Amino acid sequence: MTIGLSAILPNLSNGLEHTGFLFGAGTSVEAGYPVMAGLTRSVVAGLSSTERAILDEALHSSSCIYDDAKGEPNIEFIADLVLAHAINSGDARFSLLEGRIRDLVTEAILSVASPNLDHHVRFLELLKARTYGRVACIYIFTTNYDVLFELAGAEAGVVVESGFVGSVERYFDPVRFNTACGLMQPNQRFSEHAVLTVRLVKLHGSVSWYSRDGRIFERHPESISSSEKRIMVLPRRGKVMDTLQAPYDTLFRIMSQSLGAECKYMASCGFSFGDDHINLNLIQPAISSGKIRLFALAAAETAGMSAFKTAPAFGAGFDSSGITAGVAHSNGCDLWKFSKFVELFA
Repeated sequence: MTIGLSAILPNLSNGLEHTGFLFGAGTSVEAGYPVMAGLTRSVVAGLSSTERAILDEALHSSSCIYDDAKGEPNIEFIADLVLAHAINSGDARFSLLEGRIRDLVTEAILSVASPNLDHHVRFLELLKARTYGRVACIYIFTTNYDVLFELAGAEAGVVVESGFVGSVERYFDPVRFNTACGLMQPNQRFSEHAVLTVRLVKLHGSVSWYSRDGRIFERHPESISSSEKRIMVLPRRGKVMDTLQAPYDTLFRIMSQSLGAECKYMASCGFSFGDDHINLNLIQPAISSGKIRLFALAAAETAGMSAFKTAPAFGAGFDSSGITAGVAHSNGCDLWKFSKFVELFA
């Protein structure tokens, strides 16, 4: 079945206004980054024999055995389990293992030295072409740690606002999400640049973020030393406590406030809806109240969609099935592949 862009984002016939995107790990696969199973295998393989024994001890307590061929239980389950052991037992070994897992997740992302930017650059260029030389702004919400969109923005000549100010060393200032670029004319009238601005809201942080003395900074990922504290939200099912802290509380508030206001039509791609704190606190209320229309593209329907999949404002396209206005059907598509999704905008 062929799904047209108008079925996914019907507002685009009038321009990019009120458009948003929700991207997950699936949008970074073709750039060279691992999906959940690959990330899990990479992290487990990086553990020392002693660390692996500690992990096996935690798994055994939950009657689990790690299967490397499947990469299961995945890194989210493992991280939750290790953290629970650290808290409940007070055993420092599990606290140290939790920190080691965080480091290995970071290393797995940084190990992709030359990611393929082609699809991300193409996506931004096609969106830019749809502005027809006028001022335009869209939202991209993502749980990905990589800096693909930041790099692609420079290549495509698109302004990417991720909440940071500065040049070589940047500091976090959420006011940047509401900042417009332009010139003050001699008559004191502000003239905004006719550019596409992407408000990039990274809900779980980035490999380029770190904290110092209670403040959040950004620097090229390879320029952050091992002694500096990166602040990515570790892949865990129970991420909600992490996201109640700065800067994530601010980023979640920005997404909450934009849904139904600046962002009324949203397409997701490569996003599994596996994060309950996003589903229950942001997505489900916005869909149920009719504040947004969401069209999800994924290889298969996921458990995280169950809370809103029958809503009239929800549609989806899977490999061999789909959903239209909350009603399931058997027609599939391959638009869950980011490269295919991008070409829809051509």
